[in-house]
Amino acid sequence: MSDEHSDLRRNRASTERLRALVAGLEAADLARPLGGGWTVGFALAHLAFWDQRQRVAIHRHARGGGFPEEDPAVNEALDAVAPLIASGRAGGEAVRAAALLDETLAALASAEWDALVAAGEGYSLERWRHRDEHIAQIEAGLT
Repeated sequence: MSDEHSDLRRNRASTERLRALVAGLEAADLARPLGGGWTVGFALAHLAFWDQRQRVAIHRHARGGGFPEEDPAVNEALDAVAPLIASGRAGGEAVRAAALLDETLAALASAEWDALVAAGEGYSLERWRHRDEHIAQIEAGLT
């Protein structure tokens, strides 16, 4: 976008916050419980999945395929398979997915951004909200 949107700045800030958090983790931290059956590693895998999902959805939308509807069963399915993801890689993947999505969002034309907001897909643009929620969850679990 030519005029940087505040959500782009906030997304980048949340990515840097995530990067700093991941850099400070030790292997044992990934297994720390966060409640609800989640661990630090699981929360990071969750973040990686959702940022990748939003990136794919935005690319699909940009190609004229429309923005895919969110399936409420996705989180439950992710709960079932996320433990299979090597937790040692979850942090790096979360940071990588966040950075890639930030780049994708920064490349959107203003009209594309506005069309997504008008279509009710603003949460796909405001990734900082989701990231910050889980970063805070992880930070609380580490204290």
